[in-house]
Amino acid sequence: MKQYNINQLRNRLQLHFHWNYYRILFLTRFVSSLILCSTVNLSRIALLYNTATKYQSNYRSLQRFFMSFNLDYTEYMHFVLKQFPRKEKFYLVMDRTNWKFGRSPINILMLGVIYKKQCFPFCWELLDKGGSSSTAERKDLLQRAISVLGKDRIAGLLGDREFIGVRWFKYLIDEGIEFHIRIPKQIRIGSVLASNRNPVNWLFRHWKENSKTDYPKPVLILGYKLWLSGMRSNKGFCVVVSNKDNHNSLEKYQMRWTIENMFGSLKTRGFNFEQTHMKDLKKIKKLIALVSIAYVWCIMVGVWVSESIKIRIATHGRKEKSIFRVGFDYLTSFIKRLLAKEISNTYEFNEVVHLLSCT
Repeated sequence: MKQYNINQLRNRLQLHFHWNYYRILFLTRFVSSLILCSTVNLSRIALLYNTATKYQSNYRSLQRFFMSFNLDYTEYMHFVLKQFPRKEKFYLVMDRTNWKFGRSPINILMLGVIYKKQCFPFCWELLDKGGSSSTAERKDLLQRAISVLGKDRIAGLLGDREFIGVRWFKYLIDEGIEFHIRIPKQIRIGSVLASNRNPVNWLFRHWKENSKTDYPKPVLILGYKLWLSGMRSNKGFCVVVSNKDNHNSLEKYQMRWTIENMFGSLKTRGFNFEQTHMKDLKKIKKLIALVSIAYVWCIMVGVWVSESIKIRIATHGRKEKSIFRVGFDYLTSFIKRLLAKEISNTYEFNEVVHLLSCT
């Protein structure tokens, strides 16, 4: 990559991250190398990180960053928000992804922001256990998001069946945060007397298959009067609970799938995050931030490209490529051409770099 191009990308990142010259240069090279090699494995990234120096020197530079640099995650959160229109409200989605490296569990609790039908990593925490998150861990993560985003910009919180509980619902209701969360079909609803409660699927036993149903009045669930909406299919029930109302509650909940697509892009369909050999949770947390910066760039480029080039619809009725994949493929090809010095049009490069907005 020409020094001019490196400087352009570095200068753009410098607007978001107030690091010293060498740390920003590190970030510039790391992000471009990550996109090129499609893996977070440091031994592979070191091959492309800086072709002017030896492999061992590159690898040590990568190791030093993860060992010694104290990353400010609030800066990253502001970086994400600067990609969006000011004062617009967003849905947040909470989910968890986990795997094992040897016997070590890697368990990530993630909170994403949905914009233009895409989920952007916003804040996260590494859990030092293999199971579900606790109410305290969820509250801490959400409070971090609120401290930067503000409650007035949160349209609602979406979550799967893991994210239920008396104390969790109480916290969201007390904070005035609208939520649309799926509940298990066996959860019991109704009377405060346990003997008089029924499973939620009993309430909808007369549902028509593949037909959305909004229950006409709030129901007592885990001690709170909440609204229900859902659908029955040949695969079972999907019941969503909300503390506001059930108007379009199911449709809002369905946006939760964007975080599943995001995890797929960060892992097997993009950056192959599970190939990291790191075990230290603090280092993994830093790695997520770097990968997320590359992911955000890919999404913004993908949106930009798709606005000018129509993505082909495949035979299964969905787009042939996701927005992420469109941006990822474009940047991979673009950076390869830069390295081969095949691009002399500085206007095109400026357009791609300026997509990392700083409004």
